[in-house]
Amino acid sequence: MKHMCFKSLAAFIVVTLLSLPVYAQVGPNIDELAKELANPGAANATLNFKLEYRSFDGDLPGADDQDSLTAIFQPALPFVLENGNNLIFRPAFSYVFDQPIASASGFSDVSQFGDISYDLLYSWSSSGWTFGAGVVGAIPTGSGISSDNWLLGPSFLAVKPTDWGIWGFFPFHNEKVGGSGDDTSITSLQYFLFFSLNDGWQIGTGPTITYDWNADSENDWTVPFGVQVSKTTAIGNQIVKLNAGIEKNVVAPDDFASDWKFTLQFSPVIGNPFQPNPPSPPVDAATRAAVLAPIR
Repeated sequence: MKHMCFKSLAAFIVVTLLSLPVYAQVGPNIDELAKELANPGAANATLNFKLEYRSFDGDLPGADDQDSLTAIFQPALPFVLENGNNLIFRPAFSYVFDQPIASASGFSDVSQFGDISYDLLYSWSSSGWTFGAGVVGAIPTGSGISSDNWLLGPSFLAVKPTDWGIWGFFPFHNEKVGGSGDDTSITSLQYFLFFSLNDGWQIGTGPTITYDWNADSENDWTVPFGVQVSKTTAIGNQIVKLNAGIEKNVVAPDDFASDWKFTLQFSPVIGNPFQPNPPSPPVDAATRAAVLAPIR
């Protein structure tokens, strides 16, 4: 049943992606908007609904017969500051269907809420780049698949929009700062590269490499490669971004780890309900001089 639901939703979104150009037009700046929506440091509020289907592999008996489906809701809430920079909060709420749990007797499946992860980023623009610095972390839910740990660590962002698309890096680290679970110390690097294909279409990649400082040498690295296709458009008056992706872990822990991941995401673009009247951005010196020149 789980696989049928995922395949049905996948088919629906693919058909929607292909049909959107017929039913909706956004305007001449759709490609610039698509690049902004691919920039984690830009001031665009979105409601991100994501489905992730995973297959697993490993040396444990029965590892390659396991799979799971995760539903994620992750709003992106940017707050525009008086100096024109942004403070962006992104909490992520997840529910996992049939998460495989290994034990001495084999695997069992658990369907429960996962821990609540989040990142809080202060971002600014300089010399054509978007930079950011902040914190990431996780709040334990106490469920059967919870780490039972409070996690916290630093993050950094560097993004470069170009004529052909956008690319950048988002390194971050999660460290156990409380809780009753196992010690956790994981460094991650998300790299992303997206090419604009006109009319709001993009193709690219955005996987996250991780290194577990507490694992042995056979289980420390996870290195995925993948491809994503996205479409930014409008359904009626609502701007949305649709994304479909596939990833393969080419390096993963030997015992048990995710192997393939298939992702579908639906992201309406909204105004931040917690900041309905953001401050106007400050006027830079060059613009101010150009405005005052005729008066003088």
